[in-house]
Order: sequence, then C-alpha cells, then structure tokens
Amino acid sequence: RLLGLLVCCGALLIEAAAAEPAEEDGVLVLDEKNFEGAIKSNPFILVEFYAPWCGHCKQFAPEYAAAAKQLKGASPPIPLAKVDATAEYKVAEEYGVRGYPTIRLFIDGKDQEYTGGRTEQSIVTWTLKKAGPPAIPLVDA
Repeated sequence: RLLGLLVCCGALLIEAAAAEPAEEDGVLVLDEKNFEGAIKSNPFILVEFYAPWCGHCKQFAPEYAAAAKQLKGASPPIPLAKVDATAEYKVAEEYGVRGYPTIRLFIDGKDQEYTGGRTEQSIVTWTLKKAGPPAIPLVDA
C-alpha cells in the first residue's frame, strides 16, 4: 500500500516537472503542456514561434538569447520564451503563426504582435517600452 502511494506521488512529481518549462540560453522552452501556464504566470512574456530549419530563426536566436539575459534583470523580470512551431503546431495555429520567426508579447495573457527589430538592443528597448507604465498626458496648468 505504501509502495502504491509512493509510485503515485512520484508520478505526480514527474508530471509537474514535465510541465515546468526547460530553459536554453536563458530562454524558456514552451510546448503544448506548459504554454498556458507560462502565459498565465507571467504578467509580461515575449514568445518566439520558430522552425528549427528556418535560417532567419537561426540568425535571430543569439540576439534573442542575449535579450533574454538582459530582460531577466529588468524590474520586474520579463521572461523570453520560444515555441518550436513545427512540433507544437496546435499552439502556433491558435496564435495565427504563418511565418518564422513570429514573435508575440503577452501582457496579462493577451497577445500583441512584436513590431521591433531583430537585434538584442531593439528587442530589449521595444519590450521595456511595452511593459512600462502608460504615457501620462501633460496638461496645461
């Protein structure tokens, strides 16, 4: 009976660990099992949908990883994540991914298109601008 309980608890721990995103070069690796959890648990998260064979994605990867390291130090930290859209086609389809890389910023679970550049600094600048406080209109006194 105790053995059965231990096996059950072990299976639950393995399942919970499988749902936790792995990390590559500071970038969270999302899949169908952990995507929603990552979006819901982060007020801001930038997600790249990529294809492993895509030349533009391969060129973009080091810039994205460098930006991830910088944004981890932001206050609050802003995680960067990636989804292999060829393997996780249901997630990619849900967000209308048609080309690679496609980048989306999720703010409180709502996504918007990334319109910044493809360098480390432009990713950081664009993301911090979007995640920052809204502009306050100036009023004449």
